[in-house]
Amino acid sequence: MPSDKDIDNRSHIHGFQEEIFKMRKASKETFFTWFNNDKDLDESFIRGSWDFIYYILYPTIKHLNYVENKTILEIGYGGGRMLAAATRFFKNAIGIDIHDENDYVLEEFKRRGINNVNLFKSNGKSLPIVNNSVDLVYSFIVFQHIEKIEIFKQYLKETYRVLKDNGIAVLYFGRVYKFSFNKNSKMSYFLDRIYENLKLKDGYVEIPAKINETNLKVSLSYAKKTTKKLGFQILKVLTSRRKIPDEINFYGRQYGLVLRKIKKKKKSSVNI
Repeated sequence: MPSDKDIDNRSHIHGFQEEIFKMRKASKETFFTWFNNDKDLDESFIRGSWDFIYYILYPTIKHLNYVENKTILEIGYGGGRMLAAATRFFKNAIGIDIHDENDYVLEEFKRRGINNVNLFKSNGKSLPIVNNSVDLVYSFIVFQHIEKIEIFKQYLKETYRVLKDNGIAVLYFGRVYKFSFNKNSKMSYFLDRIYENLKLKDGYVEIPAKINETNLKVSLSYAKKTTKKLGFQILKVLTSRRKIPDEINFYGRQYGLVLRKIKKKKKSSVNI
């Protein structure tokens, strides 16, 4: 479970690193279930498979051909619950996170027969991956924990950089909700869309919060404008669906965007 410590002036990244290390030292079960509050280790990976298929694969598969030959990257893989599922569909899988437990997670992957994966530690702002090398980038229940809007925008830039031309990204981020959360009402959802434009006059809000609680909420219009400016084509707008207890019918806490990287045209020089 998230720490009960009061919010202080620690670096937010260091706070996550400390908390995750504490979970790993506690027990294997504690570590792997912490990221999604699952009941046990096996449940974490089973639910991770369902989440990957529903939230990532389903909205993107029609935009990708021959995924068995492609490379996928997850930003903020945590304990690998969704990344493990990705390895079953893609030739190569890459996980990026700020914690120091890559070897610990790799041990669990190998125990489960997973070998086509590479895990890297990041500085919380960039992706240690070469340009134009990934076919699909995704992130789920991660960007809402980013402390500053500038880091959010930097991750968008980094996603564009590492994607191949025409590569796909599906990125979820925290949204403002007042009427639609835990409800299956389109009217409530559209009321929240109106409400967010009134609430987020700057397009976002940075929220001081404890570790593993929501730090950043971004309006859909701000996210769409920012991604388009970077050169992405918006293919689809998503909203996370919350399971109560086992149905995916209720609006959750996140928006999502399915994006395609459009190659930027080189400026031609004109001789006058």
